[in-house]
Amino acid sequence: MEPHPIPQNVTSFQFKLVGDMTLKQFIYLASGCVTAYVIFVFFARDYPIVTWPLIIIFTLLGIAFAFLPFGSRPLDHWVRAFLKAVYSPTKRVWQKNKKTYKEEPLFNSRLIMYFSGNIPAPQMQAPVPQQYQRPTPAPPSLSSSELPSKEELQKTVDLARQAQVLQVKIIQNERMLNQIKAEAQKPTAIPIDYSQQVNKILNDLSLLVTQASTIKTQLHSVTQQPTPIPTLAAQPVEKEKVKVVFTAKSKQPQVALTTFPNVVNGIVKDKQNNYLEGTVVVIYDKEGLPVRALKTNKLGQFTGSTPLPNGTYTLELEKDGFVFDVLQIELTGTVLSPLMATAK
Repeated sequence: MEPHPIPQNVTSFQFKLVGDMTLKQFIYLASGCVTAYVIFVFFARDYPIVTWPLIIIFTLLGIAFAFLPFGSRPLDHWVRAFLKAVYSPTKRVWQKNKKTYKEEPLFNSRLIMYFSGNIPAPQMQAPVPQQYQRPTPAPPSLSSSELPSKEELQKTVDLARQAQVLQVKIIQNERMLNQIKAEAQKPTAIPIDYSQQVNKILNDLSLLVTQASTIKTQLHSVTQQPTPIPTLAAQPVEKEKVKVVFTAKSKQPQVALTTFPNVVNGIVKDKQNNYLEGTVVVIYDKEGLPVRALKTNKLGQFTGSTPLPNGTYTLELEKDGFVFDVLQIELTGTVLSPLMATAK
């Protein structure tokens, strides 16, 4: 590879004072020599040991700043670069409402957040800390053969500890998802695309749910009974608010929004049959955990980008000034027709 030529300053003219010496070089040289001469006149007679090294140093500095380049650049350029690197900030932080966030905002409060069980999402129930109470002693009527062994107890404790760690991570992801949702609803001059951040958080949530399901299965095999994990507690849905949607064949022709199976899609309208833009659609699995967050376009349409596993899912729609029923669907590996959601 041929070396790239160093850019040269060919657009500006530098005044040459004597030969190739520019005015700036003359000022540097004169400053060093004048400073050395002043030190010689006022301090050479009384302090010769200290004065002569200073005279030599200032003279050499004047010559260096005037005629000594490093990497085809004068010495004053490197001094400016050094001072800028030292005094300019090299780490960017996020500031909002005159508050600086230098690290993960939930990191320092993770212990308090776990014990309080405070989840900001209005549609999610806060995990009950009492579910992590210590096991009560077995009644005296039980025989020693019915009591769990030491290895089973240790394995149960390890699995519970892993469940606690997963709970903290799930709460953190839900907090970040709600923060992104709040930021997306604020009007801004320049639209901001949060799709990558939302997809990353949803992928993390899916991975955490998978790990939590594995731990739940292991706990079931150890205790031989279904042991509920707080992060996987099923979301109790009020019967009067649930509207089961069946993908029945419609007589009227509908425009297909997707050709992939298990991809949730639909259209949102108001009472006057007008399309609602900007409606947030959050999809929850049967464990009550969010797996997708979608937003309608100008035609009131929403569609997922990736398919979901087979199972039962709940859809909650949110938009200021409108109230929607909670939708429940069953995915069986087929292409879904668009869901029709109308505000009350």
